[in-house]
Amino acid sequence: MDRPVITPAQAGEALEAVRDILLLYVDMAESYAGFGHAVDCNLRFDPLRYVDAVLETPPGQAPAVDLDLLRTGAAVAVLCALYDEWCEFETVAGGRYREAILTGRLSAVPDIDHVARAALARGAMTLEDPWFDAAVEPIYRKHVVGYFAHLAEQVRSG
Repeated sequence: MDRPVITPAQAGEALEAVRDILLLYVDMAESYAGFGHAVDCNLRFDPLRYVDAVLETPPGQAPAVDLDLLRTGAAVAVLCALYDEWCEFETVAGGRYREAILTGRLSAVPDIDHVARAALARGAMTLEDPWFDAAVEPIYRKHVVGYFAHLAEQVRSG
């Protein structure tokens, strides 16, 4: 399967997706300090469009979007959807993300790919089962908290 290409003409849409990702990260931090029920309900972009996208950058131009943030944020959004499914139905079937997960489209973010695959394999899980919360905790710390920590370290010198 060919990976989606973000052309310069599509850069605006990709930047809008990054805005949604940043809002998702803020909501995760402020509302739950991690993954939580319905945290992904305000997304206006399709994560599958960006989880394994490549960026077309013309020679001599800077990249139009932070591809790592875009891919990672899209993968976090997919994992949020799986977590939400678990919260509502005490099972993880994957819905419209199942095929993408099983065919390796989240492989650009291996830790998220691993947890998504494991959640699908587990299927039914009661809310009392601590597995999912334990599995997503390091993802939240690495990708969401890590992103904000990286931003906090950015200080102009001189």
